[in-house]
Amino acid sequence: MNQTTRLWGGRFRKPPDPRLMKLSSAAGEHARLVPQDVAGGKAHAAELARAGLLTAQELDTILAALDAIVRDTAEGRVAPGPQDEDVHTFIERVLTERIGSTGAKLRAGRSRNDQAANNLKLYLRAKSRSLAAMLAELLTAIADQAETHAASVCPGFTHLQSAQPVTFGHWLMAHGQVLMRDASRLADWEKRSGQSPLGAAALAGSAIALNPGLSAKALGYDEPFENSVDAVGARDHVAEFLFVAAMLTTNLSRLAEEVTLWASRQFAWVTLDDAFATGSSIMPQKKNPDIAEISRGRASRLTGDLVAMLGALKGLPLSYNRDLAEDKRAAFDAVDVLEEVLPAFGGLIASMTADVETMRAQAGTGFALATEVADHLARKGVPFAEAHEITGALVRYCEEMGRELETLDGVDLRAVDPRLDAGVLDHLTLDAAVAARSGHGGTAPERVREQIARFRGKLAALEAWSRETAR
Repeated sequence: MNQTTRLWGGRFRKPPDPRLMKLSSAAGEHARLVPQDVAGGKAHAAELARAGLLTAQELDTILAALDAIVRDTAEGRVAPGPQDEDVHTFIERVLTERIGSTGAKLRAGRSRNDQAANNLKLYLRAKSRSLAAMLAELLTAIADQAETHAASVCPGFTHLQSAQPVTFGHWLMAHGQVLMRDASRLADWEKRSGQSPLGAAALAGSAIALNPGLSAKALGYDEPFENSVDAVGARDHVAEFLFVAAMLTTNLSRLAEEVTLWASRQFAWVTLDDAFATGSSIMPQKKNPDIAEISRGRASRLTGDLVAMLGALKGLPLSYNRDLAEDKRAAFDAVDVLEEVLPAFGGLIASMTADVETMRAQAGTGFALATEVADHLARKGVPFAEAHEITGALVRYCEEMGRELETLDGVDLRAVDPRLDAGVLDHLTLDAAVAARSGHGGTAPERVREQIARFRGKLAALEAWSRETAR
């Protein structure tokens, strides 16, 4: 590496050792940030023109050259090489090769510290919208399946034991609700990432770029930084993004686990579309839920990314330290994982087929209607503690007799407790049990359809937000 392609070195008597550069350099890995670095460069060039360091002609020359670098990088005509320490070095090298000393003027009044903070923040702000669009497609698939099965009865579980019947649509919407909260976290994160770090320079602010508010507006931020030290040293916005990503994949992992169970022969609730499943190299009969399993595994990676970032920040003194370079490695991994997982999972959910009869047949097993007996007694004025004991005795009677609750008659009921009457039998059907849960947020089909309607309203707002350009 020679002096003209390095952004530092004037006070050094020796060139950097190759072992140092191997550890320090990351231009190729960070090449995806070329558009963001160029955007920051253009905003800074305008600031230099306002400060009188660039003529109007020089400004136009720099802006045109920067735009060409973005195009040429995207089309593969130029790329970072081993002589480039980072993306900033790469762009300055190409810029000065193309327009000479005019390009070298762009470095005045800024630092790689505020450039690095700005690049990743711009990148993640843009990605928050595109990831929200992918998540919206998955949420649409969940809502569509839930609407189809708003009245399809299936077992509901606690402790993975059959508990009470619910509708499959209601169960799906439980996953939809938590994933919608993840979508809202993305939007909330973007609001808190709205301060531009550009103009903070190394740490003290710039003696030349004195109007960072104009640069902030040009780059789509809400406002400029309030404190220059904080602007270059803060990475809580990266840690928060990683938390949102880790929480999203963790919640998606829970759905993945259930899809894996539903697709098993033991459950047989759903059949996966052939296009969204894989087979075995030795067992020809297999259809494996690989999308669900891979997604479940990737969740652990994103948890690791979050922990790595928090570990890098813990105890780190202000302002900038090279430890902060770990932000890009973790953030890129989180984005890459989500960009792979979300579309694949959306296709998996949209294309799967539910076996309504199998789910219904399993819904009443395990004395899942026992709560209906206790509720019936409570409505008749029996204290619920007693109703609970009576119902437990009734279940024990059925187990001893090898019968199900719904097969009992008035004689059986009175043999257990005289307060049990034949009227309870009207409640011992799956449809009656589901319909009885008709309060807001309950599993009654009409309530499920209302829930889906409200959910689609939030989904429309999410889709609209994802299509907007970050302010």
